[in-house]
Amino acid sequence: MKMISGLKDIINEFDTFILDQWGVLHNGGDAFPKAIETLAFLKQHGKKVVILSNSGNTHHFSYQRLTDSGISRDLYIDVLTSGDHMRHNFNQGKFAHLGSHALVFGWGDGINGTVLEDCGLTSVGIEDASFIMCYGVERGTVAEYQADLDIAYARGLEMVVSNPDLVAMSPDGGLKLCPGSIANAYAEMGGKVHWHGKPQAEVYDMCRTLLGGWEHAIAVGDSLEHDIRGANIAGIASLFLTTGIHADELNEKVANKDDVIAASVVADLSREFDVLPSHYIDWFKVD
Repeated sequence: MKMISGLKDIINEFDTFILDQWGVLHNGGDAFPKAIETLAFLKQHGKKVVILSNSGNTHHFSYQRLTDSGISRDLYIDVLTSGDHMRHNFNQGKFAHLGSHALVFGWGDGINGTVLEDCGLTSVGIEDASFIMCYGVERGTVAEYQADLDIAYARGLEMVVSNPDLVAMSPDGGLKLCPGSIANAYAEMGGKVHWHGKPQAEVYDMCRTLLGGWEHAIAVGDSLEHDIRGANIAGIASLFLTTGIHADELNEKVANKDDVIAASVVADLSREFDVLPSHYIDWFKVD
């Protein structure tokens, strides 16, 4: 594992850059100060750039989110989301055995209807549900879902999760709960969960097909559990950003908060997740 100061240090080593969205390019607000410059740098060097996002929405929603953040559409080839992955599997008939009556855990923002329509589902209560669609987190904590999870487990219901992230960064720098935390709790109970997005190998296969293949790819992200584990599973290089969701954990491991985070500190935290990034950096930047 090697620390780099910017992508200029590795620009000639890779033909393809697979970028996480939240924590790398933005946190739901404006693009990070160096993000647009770095995307332009990759474009100037003729690199394939795809954004692989654990978002329950489709790539179309991500296009708008990125544009709103200040990132123009011509700076990347495409976006692939965990929501796209899930919709693909529904459309391919993978979940036909689950039926079409879903207990929906959503964001409560009016987008749930598109998920149901895209997957051919009907939203019902827990007693009438044939499975759980875990798309968002409207309630404040996992504990507030426990009663439904207990009933679902007793009935032997399976869960489909469209966003496996446990938490995500907010524009204010805090962390917000994500659907993966609910799905993880259900899995720990013994419930069967169908995961989508990173770190599933299938989504990297979809990404490779979308790009028409690659020779030397590197995945860039701030989540050891999803971005780095996914890269390890896919057999590609990875670049871990230390300023993302693990920033507090890393800072707790250094003696002085102003110290440069050493490779040994990143390695210690990586071992806790049983993953290994090939490179690490603070921010997504050129130099």
